[in-house]
This record gives sequence, structure tokens and C-alpha cells, in this order.
Amino acid sequence: MDFEKRSDTRYREIGKITCHELCALPGVLDDISAGGLKMHYAFPVVVELENEYEVEILPSNAKNPIPLKLKCLPQWANEQDGSTYIGFKILYSPDANRLNEFIDHLEQLSEDQLPQIK
Repeated sequence: MDFEKRSDTRYREIGKITCHELCALPGVLDDISAGGLKMHYAFPVVVELENEYEVEILPSNAKNPIPLKLKCLPQWANEQDGSTYIGFKILYSPDANRLNEFIDHLEQLSEDQLPQIK
């Protein structure tokens, strides 16, 4: 993926992602921004790029233990060494305000400890 075209700063963040439309088992959050996220499953998963998915994210650095519920559209999916990596664009979501608050929280943390992806 071409990181030069990103409009939002992505933050490395680990967390649990649940998307029942993709798989009954949770995946792992790799990074997140206000406009997108990258995640992976440790096994092959079929991703329909034209489908919107509802994902629930429980990030490790969240102040609130309630998962973020977001509507996402996959931009790409790659299988590598038996794992499936997926890049999502975040669409309008009921938890958009909570996502923005979380991104602001990560931005504050990044000044001290979290590496940014540019």
C-alpha cells in the first residue's frame, strides 16, 4: 500500500477486532486513523471488497472498555504466510465521535511513546 497517499496520520495500535460478517473469531488491529485502519487474521479469510462491514474494535489504549462500532469498506486484502491482512476505509459510523476522541487520545500519547506511520 502506498503510504504517501494517506491524508490522516495512522497510529500503531493493537487491539481486538470483531467482524461477524467476515469470521466468527476476532482479528487483530494493526494501525488506525480517523479515516481508516489495518487489521489481520492469523488465518485465511474471504473478503468481498464491494461489501460494507460493521466492525467492533477494542483497542489496547482505549480509555473506555466499550468497543467502537464502525462501518467500514475494504480497500484491499492480501494473504501472506497463511494470514489475511485487510485495509479498511472508515465510513460514517454511529461511533464516529468516539473514534475522533480516541484518535485525539492517540495523538497525545504519540508525542511521548507511540510511533506514527506516515
